[in-house]
Amino acid sequence: MPFTRPSHRRQPSGPPRHPARRALAWTARGLALLVLGYVLAVAVLGAVPRPTDRLSLPACCLATSAARVIEAERDGPNAPAVPDATDATDAPVVPDAAEDTARQAPLVTIHVISNGVHADIVLPAQVQGEPGLAEVLGLDGATDGAPALSPHAHLAVGWGAREFYLTTPAWDQVRPGVALRALALAPAVLHVEVMPGPPLPDADTRTLHLTRQGYRNLVAFVAASLSRDTAGRPVRIAATQQGNGAGYGPGYGPGSLFLEATGRFSPLRTCNTWAAEALATTGARTPVWTPLPQFVLHHLPPAQ
Repeated sequence: MPFTRPSHRRQPSGPPRHPARRALAWTARGLALLVLGYVLAVAVLGAVPRPTDRLSLPACCLATSAARVIEAERDGPNAPAVPDATDATDAPVVPDAAEDTARQAPLVTIHVISNGVHADIVLPAQVQGEPGLAEVLGLDGATDGAPALSPHAHLAVGWGAREFYLTTPAWDQVRPGVALRALALAPAVLHVEVMPGPPLPDADTRTLHLTRQGYRNLVAFVAASLSRDTAGRPVRIAATQQGNGAGYGPGYGPGSLFLEATGRFSPLRTCNTWAAEALATTGARTPVWTPLPQFVLHHLPPAQ
């Protein structure tokens, strides 16, 4: 029997891999790298506060007599006159003569809460000497079905896809068709929930102590997110409807309501992206883009 030299080449352990499987494996690796890159980008880009400018309330908000009285009381008798509504878009919220007073004013505490999928920003309904969020939202009186506000009331504000928000009071009631339509540049809505006080501290709550200018910027951002009627008032949605036709009144409960909002929901601008943009106006550290609330909370200090 002739002698044969053993081959040192590695023998294949099985049949050759199909080209489609090989392409699928490389695609999976590429997606894993993209996810890793995104997480790193969120950590890096969110680590530096975005530059912020002074934001002004829309002209429709400054046109109210209540807002003018608050401005006059805050600025004092020697402050410059409050600009007319026609000039409001170019006017700073705080005159330069009142800068020192504004720096010495007590900080305003707000909170960011999450249910694991969506982030809300919780602000005091009223802040002494400031145009309060309740006033901007048209809730500064228990009229026209608006929820009554206690002295310590807070307002949780969130933005999202209109149809999805209105028809999904609980996550176990999500309908696939509604969820898919929300991704296709869906019209937006603002949800407001009245809370008797600030949220309790937990793992999904963050606390921020804002300067007066940071607070004004945040209120102005929320005000600019509202659609308004010809009289400049926020447009309140009368009722929400479930798929079975059951109504939920103006919101999900007695302390909940919806307001028409500007913008459109999409995979690039989600409810959590809106929350991050709002917080960025205060000078807080936020990710540049995020579909999930975890990345919004990641850069904020925990509740105390």
